[in-house]
Amino acid sequence: MNSKNVTCSFVMDRDVYNAFKSIVSKHGENVKGNIVKYMQSVIKYDTPNADTILAIKEVEELKNNPNKKVYQSFSEVLKEIEDDE
Repeated sequence: MNSKNVTCSFVMDRDVYNAFKSIVSKHGENVKGNIVKYMQSVIKYDTPNADTILAIKEVEELKNNPNKKVYQSFSEVLKEIEDDE
């Protein structure tokens, strides 16, 4: 075995495993690959919260969007929200 690799083994509730496997396989993934990808996201964003990770990705995408709407002040944002209602 490669000295940079580690073998993980753990016990978990069969129903939880089967439910998780069912969900990830619907998206073309497998349990091991999904867990590894999740671990890489935790390391990259230094947070295990999936909602936070999605929010960070959204901000990164917006920063790179040359057509994004820019506001000069928070009151300008609030005025637009009020106008939309």
